[in-house]
Amino acid sequence: MPVVLKIDSRRKVVYSAFYGKITDVELLNHRSAIMSDPDFNPDYSEIVDFSAVTEADISNATLAAMASAPSLYSSSVVHIVVAPSAALVQMVSKFKDLALSSRPNLILVHTRDEAYERLP
Repeated sequence: MPVVLKIDSRRKVVYSAFYGKITDVELLNHRSAIMSDPDFNPDYSEIVDFSAVTEADISNATLAAMASAPSLYSSSVVHIVVAPSAALVQMVSKFKDLALSSRPNLILVHTRDEAYERLP
């Protein structure tokens, strides 16, 4: 799977870095990886980093399914998505619009540094 999952208990953040070509399967399977990690804490903030993604083949149906699924995180948690390219910004913006009720604290940024600056 083209993703690295790191849970930083000191910073209280779940960090997922996707790379290369990502598809519906990778995004959908990643939820299970987070849930099964023994260090996962639903009160931690989340950063999803698409900086190293070279191609995203994600369907609108998958975005809608992910947005309508209950969040793994507490409702007050900040979700930050790093999307450096126009195509990824468009994809994340669609997801953000679809996920207004399930992830009201979703922030779109363009760099990893910006993401860490936005953590609570």
